[in-house]
This record gives sequence, C-alpha cells and structure tokens, in this order.
Amino acid sequence: MRPDSASHDGSRDFAREEWARLCARDPGELAVAEPDREVSVGELIRLARLRAGQFIHQGVTPGARVIVALPNRIEFVVDYLAVRLCGAVLVNLPWRAGTSITELAEILDAAVVVLAEDLVGDNPLFDRLGDRRFRPDEAAPPGPAEPVARSGEEVAWLACTSGTTGTPKAAIHTGATWQRQTEVFAEHFDLGRDDPILVSSPVGHAVSLLFGVRFSLLLNSPMILVSRWKIETAVDLIHRYGCTFTVAPTPFLVDTVAWCEAHGDEKLRTLKFFPSGGAPVPRTLVRRGLKALPGCQIWSYFGTSEAGAVTAVPLDADLEKRLNTDGIALPGTKTRVVDGELQLHSPDQMMLGYWSGDPNGRLHDDGWYQTGDACEQRDDGYIRMIGRARDIILRGGENISPLEIENVLLQHPAVTDVTIVGYPDDRLGSRLAAVVVAAAPVTLDDLRGHCERIGLDKAKWPEFLTKIDEIPLSTIGKVRRDLLEDMVERLVPEPAG
Repeated sequence: MRPDSASHDGSRDFAREEWARLCARDPGELAVAEPDREVSVGELIRLARLRAGQFIHQGVTPGARVIVALPNRIEFVVDYLAVRLCGAVLVNLPWRAGTSITELAEILDAAVVVLAEDLVGDNPLFDRLGDRRFRPDEAAPPGPAEPVARSGEEVAWLACTSGTTGTPKAAIHTGATWQRQTEVFAEHFDLGRDDPILVSSPVGHAVSLLFGVRFSLLLNSPMILVSRWKIETAVDLIHRYGCTFTVAPTPFLVDTVAWCEAHGDEKLRTLKFFPSGGAPVPRTLVRRGLKALPGCQIWSYFGTSEAGAVTAVPLDADLEKRLNTDGIALPGTKTRVVDGELQLHSPDQMMLGYWSGDPNGRLHDDGWYQTGDACEQRDDGYIRMIGRARDIILRGGENISPLEIENVLLQHPAVTDVTIVGYPDDRLGSRLAAVVVAAAPVTLDDLRGHCERIGLDKAKWPEFLTKIDEIPLSTIGKVRRDLLEDMVERLVPEPAG
C-alpha cells in the first residue's frame, strides 16, 4: 500500500477517512491484541462508539481537548477512536505523568481526562481534576456512526513535548500535519495490511501513537500492544502474530539483540524493521543486531513532537551509513545546521505553534524550526545527531554527547540504566561522571575497560562512578540531569591541594 501523499489538502476529513477504512474491513478479523486479550474489528467499532457516547454525555464537543493517559492497552485505542468520532482534540500523555496531567488539564481547559484508574488508585493529586475526571456512564447512548465533520485544517492533536523540567509544551497539529507525519514513515518502509505492527513504546508518547497505533489504522493491519516492556513478552507477541515492524528506544533494541544472541532468532524471523529513535544507535549494537537478526533492518532515525519523523536511513543504504548516521531528510522536509544546531523546514508536517506560545522563538516566521539538537550534516545530506544541545558537555575544548557514552555503557551486562553528566574541573572545564543503575557489582575500571574494548575514544570514558537505585525522571519521562549534576558535584572528592 502506498498512502496518498497529498495529505496537506486541508479540505480532506482525515478522521472520516480513517474510520471508513476501519469499517470497510472484515468485522471478524483481528484489530488489536494484548498479551492476554484480542479485539476484532467489529468489536473495536462497537466499543469506540460506546465510549464516544460516554464522552459526549460528559461534555465533549467538537474541538474540545480530551487527555488520555493510559498504558498500552486496548482501551487506549478505543479512546483514541472515540475522540476522533466526537471531533475532539486528542492529548496523549504517559499514565505516570502525574502533575503534568493535572496542570495540562487546566492549561488546555480539557473537557475530559481519562486515567488508568486501576493504576493511579486514590492518589489525591487527581482530585484536582474535579468534573474533568472521566467516569464511564453505561447508560449513555452510543456515539455517532461516523466522525463529526472536521476539515484537515482544524486542530486534531496536541503533541506534548518532553522537557526535562516544568510542564510540557503542547505542539499544535492539524488533521493534515498529523496525517502526513504518519504517512511519510509508512511510505518509507512500504508497509501494508500484511504487516502486523508491534506497539512496544508507551502510547503516551508521540512516537508510539504515530508509528504504532496510527500506523496500524492507516495500513489496515493488526495492532499488537506490549502492555509493559519485557523482552520475553515482546518476543512472544512477535512470534505469535508475525509482527514485521516496531519502533522503540535504544534500550529496547539492546534487550532484543541480547535475547537473540542468547536464544537465536527463530522466534523473531518475521521482524523486518526495527528503527530506533531518541538516541543514535551505537555502531557496535548495529553490528551485533545484523548478526543476531540478519533478516531485520536496524538503524537510528530522528524525529520531534513538532514535526514527526525528520530523517531516516534509506532501506538500500550501505552499512557505513546505517552505522554512522541518522539518515537523510524524509520527503517534504529540508534540514540545515546553524551554529551546530539542527534546523528543519517541513510545511506538511510542522506544528502550527505551541498552545501557550513560543517565547524562545524556535519556530521562525519563514517556517524554519530550531530543534535544540546538536548534529553534523555531511556533504551528501546524511545527518549524525550528537544529542540535545543543552546536554553537550565541554571537556578540554571537545563537545561530548552523553548519549553516545550512555549507549555504549548500556551494553555492559551489569548496567541496567545509566546517565552521563559533567562535573566541574579546573583544568578541563568538565569531567564525565557515570550515574549507574546496576544489576551486578561493577567498578569504574570495569566501565572504562568496556569502553576501551568497544573502541570509544578515551576522552569519552567516565572518570567518576556513582550508583543509584533509579534514574530520576521528569513527569513526562525525561532524565532529570539537573538533579544528577547536583548529586555528583556533592559526591566528587575535592582535588588534593
């Protein structure tokens, strides 16, 4: 299937097109599955109409904001379709987002907030939601038989960006920009209805919604949900349903490659594509993946909540490009590097702006957008991402990306999670500290020896190690580097005088 690429046509009603595709499928075929549950197309349609009726009964009107904060469950797909039936605006958030949920409910004047009630329990934080908190009313009549009419130029989705502190910003997307973000990646992989999609990343984040839930609905293919990431669960689902595609962060890929190295690839032989985002995939991990999963394409891509997927490695690219780059700009997108920072121009995919304004002026009047990400762009157009510009550590005059080091250390068998932060040094400006969650005893010399074996430049080896039970995250799921920097600065011994 090659989706219609003319999605920038604002006269189209993309919610109605999506619903019509779903309704045209065999009602008995599989629509969505979890490890222990399955829902047919016909049942999914019925449940979505019932939920839409409940939303309307609780005050959801066309254009109203509906926050859905659920894990990877069938109920998320039901709620997604129900929001579309109501002509409302979806705001998907991680179910653990806590204060971000309550603060955004106020900022966006959300009509309804759907919570994972069995997981959040009686947390008094959510009492602040008042009447916004969704309570299903089984007596409500079913919702409309097709989505309320909305043009492609009207707002359909608010993609919440992942800042390290504070309330996330909501990037405003129309039906057309949202559609094109989904289409362009599907076109890149030439996927179709015979490609079951494994939804492994949390649906509270943009990537899983775009390239998991909406992928399946665009392609008319089965949607397979990993309720909570465990490699054993993912392997079972891929084997059981013949999944061919998943997109996930680097740690998920590390788990998958390690599992295949230990058990072989027989249960994963249907998997054809495993693009990984959020950080460049280490070249050593790509090499391991090619050996452990010889029938699967593995590499990193780059994307943002503001514009969806921006770069990807062509499927016919040689090994050097797969190892050393994050690909080239996807169709409809232009890229440039200004003062070491990636800027992009993507009119068919770019947000309209942020809900609460853009005080930093990242979206320029001419349509170019400053990503805040440091990168290098080669003469052939291929891009190598370095990391968030604000996270770059200056050590001895060299810009060092924490992500590159973290991805190397994650391959050490004793390291469950790790963050690299800088700490002050009179001679070099900064030195490198590894904050590690360890599954087994590990020393600084162990980590430095591992870096040497991998071939990491010596200037990037950690110089201080501290262990922690859990890496602190913001409510939207980003590492609180500021807290770790403060902790390391307190722990590092004063230089001998």
